[in-house]
Amino acid sequence: MTLFAFVTLALALLTPGFQLRFQSATVPVCSVGFALLALGLAWQANLVSLIAAVLLLLQLALALWLRTGPAPRWLTGSGWVLLVLLALATALHWLPGIRNPLLVDAQQLTPDAIPYTLYANFDKGWAGLCLLLALWPNQQQGDLWQCYRRGFWPVLPLTVFAALGLAIGLGLVQLAPKWPDFWLSFIACNVLLTCVAEEALFRGVLQRTLRDWLALRGHTAQNASWLAIALISVLFGLAHLAGGWAYAGVAAVASIGYGWAYQRSGRLEVAVLTHFAVNLLHFGLLTYPMLR
Repeated sequence: MTLFAFVTLALALLTPGFQLRFQSATVPVCSVGFALLALGLAWQANLVSLIAAVLLLLQLALALWLRTGPAPRWLTGSGWVLLVLLALATALHWLPGIRNPLLVDAQQLTPDAIPYTLYANFDKGWAGLCLLLALWPNQQQGDLWQCYRRGFWPVLPLTVFAALGLAIGLGLVQLAPKWPDFWLSFIACNVLLTCVAEEALFRGVLQRTLRDWLALRGHTAQNASWLAIALISVLFGLAHLAGGWAYAGVAAVASIGYGWAYQRSGRLEVAVLTHFAVNLLHFGLLTYPMLR
């Protein structure tokens, strides 16, 4: 039952673009259907309590209202603030009654690495899903191939070289090729439960909002974009300060690449996949998570 809950949550995260129009609103019926099924399965598997399930359901309803319900600007703004606060509380595991399964318990992947623990964070995946659903109408439309090409090239290789090269230069990691037996769990959890939530918040909500606000204050489009990327990258680095100042600095540099990918493509999935590529190469080729 637990596995099915996560599989259906993954399907919800992968299908926000499948929409049907009802009157003047578009509804992501596949994503919502899979989300409701995932929540029901999680409750049956005792991953979430009844109270937690209600709170998560209300968060989903708020996300759908923000993308479909016309309302005064102040009310919409208040809704976004509430959604972000709820998503943060959910992603940081502050909601009561949620039991995330432990997949890897303090395993040392190489002799010189600090122990690594991996949880399948249903709550963080749910937070990312709600933000993704609310943000989807703001995605860049048009030729997707052109969006992806601009977003990935040359941003992806430059981001990989800058972030991982800085991590090696600072002595946080070293070359350590490996492929642990839980690699599939790592990939699924990292791309769907971690990268989606972080990129939806930092790029889709914060960077986009700050860029638009700066543009309204008289900054040129280019200046507003780069200033937003820089400021949000500082914030992203501070959010990773638990790993130390050097680790936070690497995270901030990587964030510049994620923000650049999002700005050039206008698509959240490009930022998510750029973020995931850095994490996957770190996992497979370098000390993970870092040297002792």
